[in-house]
Amino acid sequence: MNKLMTHFIIVLICTSIISCSNNDDNQIPKSAISKTLTIKNQETLSTNFIGNGAQWGGYEIMESWTGSDDFNDADWAKLKERMDFMRPPFIRIMISAGWNYLDSGDIYNPSKASKAFHRMMQYCTDNNITVMFGEWGHVFLNGDRNQINYTWMDYTVDYLDYLINEKGYTCVKYFNMINEPNGDWSTVQGNYDLWKTVTAEFLSRMETSGIDSMVKLAGPDLAIFGDADDTNWVTKAENDFGAGMGLYEIHSYATKSLVNGENYLSVLKSFKNAIPADKQIVVGEIGLKYYDSDIDLQNENEARIAADQYASDDSNMFVYDGFYGVDVSDAIVQTMMAGYSGALIWDVDDAMYNRDGNQTGDGYKQLKRWGFWNILGEESFESSEDENIRPFFFPVSLLCRYFPKGSDIIEIELPNKKGLKAVAAKKGDKYTIAIVNSNYVTYNDLSLEAESSFTFDNVSKYEYISEFEGGYQGLTNDKGFPIPKESSMSVKLNGDYTFNVPGQSVIILTNMD
Repeated sequence: MNKLMTHFIIVLICTSIISCSNNDDNQIPKSAISKTLTIKNQETLSTNFIGNGAQWGGYEIMESWTGSDDFNDADWAKLKERMDFMRPPFIRIMISAGWNYLDSGDIYNPSKASKAFHRMMQYCTDNNITVMFGEWGHVFLNGDRNQINYTWMDYTVDYLDYLINEKGYTCVKYFNMINEPNGDWSTVQGNYDLWKTVTAEFLSRMETSGIDSMVKLAGPDLAIFGDADDTNWVTKAENDFGAGMGLYEIHSYATKSLVNGENYLSVLKSFKNAIPADKQIVVGEIGLKYYDSDIDLQNENEARIAADQYASDDSNMFVYDGFYGVDVSDAIVQTMMAGYSGALIWDVDDAMYNRDGNQTGDGYKQLKRWGFWNILGEESFESSEDENIRPFFFPVSLLCRYFPKGSDIIEIELPNKKGLKAVAAKKGDKYTIAIVNSNYVTYNDLSLEAESSFTFDNVSKYEYISEFEGGYQGLTNDKGFPIPKESSMSVKLNGDYTFNVPGQSVIILTNMD
């Protein structure tokens, strides 16, 4: 028996004992046992939802692997078909000067970027996807991070103008300057004042060029691993930039135990509460890491990395397992419960990034394995199977597709059930309800109602259930895309509709197109 299955069996036994103890009908008065999920449709958690989506971009190493800076026709058709199904309203695309617009000798060349990059930008424009664009970090002088290269900054603004006004990529709506600035790995190494200086200089140039009328600043782009210690960055950014900060944004890489527990929602809310009520906040990267209380999973992840010649140490090998689909859906649903305006999964494709950005030498094929697939598996990594859709695409694609841009996000009042989370979206007269159960115990005979009751017509029900051996239960078509378990349902939201929520599952109910 492998370590992962042993971990799950131990957790199952423990949670089953706890669940039986907490839900013993002989010890708890019947009136105190609630099994109703109530849609609070007389108010909203957030309005004008931007959308859930993913980090897409990179592929800068592709040419060194394949000899071409573009996808072949078959790979692009496959990638496009999958994105078409997912219908992400929101995408993050990051660039760097050396990859996109600076030749050797710091010669400005806005046409430098790969054909693959331009395909993605055109796809996002054609499909009305909101793109949060940005640079991985600032370019500095003489090896001194405190010396900003202002010529580079002029090029950056010019390149943004080039993409929008010359290439016509009107999908770009937000720009974030410097990835994860609160981290010591960033180009500002956690120095708020340096981040502020770079960002202010960039914003000033946006305003001078007039590009600020089309693109708003996003930030601070903080990396959060499970606590609320850096909310002061948000507070200071609001004080320093005010109306100049068009969108607030953080990254979240929490542990499984935190996300599945009771405290993750409060961490998210602490950042939401730090911004003005009339502004929006999103999670620009979201994924789970396994360490501390998840030590068995950490060891398993490291063992899998060591056994995979193409996996870098920055890899989440549980993208191949069904339970990751539950975990990351749990995290995304809680962002909406906390009033966020979107969350972007890290990431679409293993083939986007290698470990260090090197095109040759040791490690240039060491991938960051976090993706829904590896679109270059057959050509460059000895595995056509690695191009297949991985389990977590099933629930995450539905959380993108059926929580569309412009939705109102609505709270669902939950019964006291360990691991149960839920949220709803409304657009026009259509609804989506997402329910996650990260516990290992099935909850039977739950009911669904709305504060203002109505009949939920023409509903499709999708069900995704993680299996202990690593796979999942969920209906898919021959392309690997989710299909409903039930269709054309009519659900009266007055408490009469009852249903079961299996342990380790995600359920989507929707009548959206």
